[in-house]
Amino acid sequence: IDRDASASARRASGKVVGMVRTAAVSLLLAFAFGPAAAVDPAPPATKYPVELIPQIGVRGGADLTADVPVVPPATANPSLSFGLAVDVFIRPDAWFEVFADHQTLHFTSDPSAFGTESFDLAVDYLQFGGGYGPAEGRVRPYVTAAVGLTRYGANSGDVGSAIGFSGSLGGGMKVPVGKRLALRFELRGYATLTDAAVSVSCGPGCFVNFAANGWYQIAGTVGLAIRL
Repeated sequence: IDRDASASARRASGKVVGMVRTAAVSLLLAFAFGPAAAVDPAPPATKYPVELIPQIGVRGGADLTADVPVVPPATANPSLSFGLAVDVFIRPDAWFEVFADHQTLHFTSDPSAFGTESFDLAVDYLQFGGGYGPAEGRVRPYVTAAVGLTRYGANSGDVGSAIGFSGSLGGGMKVPVGKRLALRFELRGYATLTDAAVSVSCGPGCFVNFAANGWYQIAGTVGLAIRL
């Protein structure tokens, strides 16, 4: 009986040793040939994600008053604008933003009083600011504010007050369409403190100055946010 018990104990001990050996070999194989993440972990998420946002929209028109009483104001209707924004996220729901936006306004005037019936005025914004909005959800509303510079440039004559200080407030929503893509719809109001002025030729030795006291515009844009 003792011999049988001893043999049984040896067999049980052999089974335990075999199981331990199999487990050890399995662990070694898993360590050596397991997923690449075990020996080469994936790089950590970017600390400050960046979004590149090309955008197109419509910006409001304007009226410029002539300094000659007999000359009626020159008027421009709303027109297309286009620009590029770069957002740097400091946390999932807040970001710094820099953007540039360009528009060309086509002004018309009374040729019988002025000598020419149209001229163009470019209005460019370069602004720096930030935004805030939730990082989750199918539709993500946000608000934004910025300050910067406005540049005026005309295709005829000289431009006075070519650079002005400006600010803007806006809001909109983002609609994700992929892991790294989202549509962005935005409405923004601009205010430029410096007067806009342009001197346009109306013939040899003849110039008429058009000006606006301050400069205020509303713009609506749609953009594609690309997470880099």
